[in-house]
Amino acid sequence: MPQNTVASGRAWLYVKNVGRQGQVGMGFSQPVGVATLDDGTMYVANRGGEQNPSARITKCTIGNTDGKGGEEFLGEFGREGIAYQASSRGLFEWITGIALDSAGNVYASDEWKNMIAVFDADGNLVKHWGEAGEGEGQLSGAAGLVFDADDNLWVVSAKSSRVQKFSKDGEFLGGFGTKGNGAEDLEMPSGIAIDDAGDLYIADWGNHRVQKYTAGGTHLRTFGSRGTRSGELNHPLDVTIDNEGDVYVADWMNERVVIYDADARPLAYLEGDATEVSEWGDLSLNANPDMVKARRRVPDLEQQQRTFRMPMGVNFDRANNRLLVCDTLRSRLQVYEKDDTYLDPQFNL
Repeated sequence: MPQNTVASGRAWLYVKNVGRQGQVGMGFSQPVGVATLDDGTMYVANRGGEQNPSARITKCTIGNTDGKGGEEFLGEFGREGIAYQASSRGLFEWITGIALDSAGNVYASDEWKNMIAVFDADGNLVKHWGEAGEGEGQLSGAAGLVFDADDNLWVVSAKSSRVQKFSKDGEFLGGFGTKGNGAEDLEMPSGIAIDDAGDLYIADWGNHRVQKYTAGGTHLRTFGSRGTRSGELNHPLDVTIDNEGDVYVADWMNERVVIYDADARPLAYLEGDATEVSEWGDLSLNANPDMVKARRRVPDLEQQQRTFRMPMGVNFDRANNRLLVCDTLRSRLQVYEKDDTYLDPQFNL
């Protein structure tokens, strides 16, 4: 049985996992990011692989937090479209980040093409913009995306180690960031999140930490340092924040999600709890008896099935109070519900 993870005053309850390996249709191919609507609709960014045309965005639902059904494939897009800048295979070469504006339009970044692509809610390509370079408004290694309360788009540029703000139409509005390993610097940053106060959290991949800044670029706090112990990180790739201000970090090389409180104190970590096969995975097994036989020959199947494998994305779905972890190399999402009313047991009774 999966283990619930607890810390003082809160608990994270494993619900289920969603997905299976799929180059098309009802499945994922190296999911790296997920964005959600309040009604539970999800857009999952699939990176695919080298020379792999499966880079795309999957639109789906995964049901309620009771773990019972509700998984529905609603479509996919981004596989076809204008191809340029050293690629002729499709729109995306190396999809990295995904975000939704207030109107439900989908924005996705491509780290290889230094590009932002914009789709409407039905997956129609509306526009694309961006170019390589380290100047204002240029996007060398466009990575993490997040919208602020004014519907402006913040974009992390991994190669130039900058964080920039744009209008929804791509107009440059400002930015900050200095490349380096100093206390306030960034080195190959990746994911980004924003809290209710408008402060920004950046997954500082090359420096093995998360940096918190004001929207004006003033450094406020550092979460984590390099290592494998409690609260330490090894090449973090993404960050998200819940309704109470707890911070979740996709600790890529340590293959876990590290959870901190708002003051950067480590609370707990998740390593994965998926002991069951997903609904979509069951479809594959039912259609292929040889796959069932092959699974029986894996000596540590339960351990492999349970744990994360190189997680690259995290998103806290605030409307539904659940954490979504992109279990990237297992091509699935693992879903946790947060119980913020958890009380520590009274062992003196």
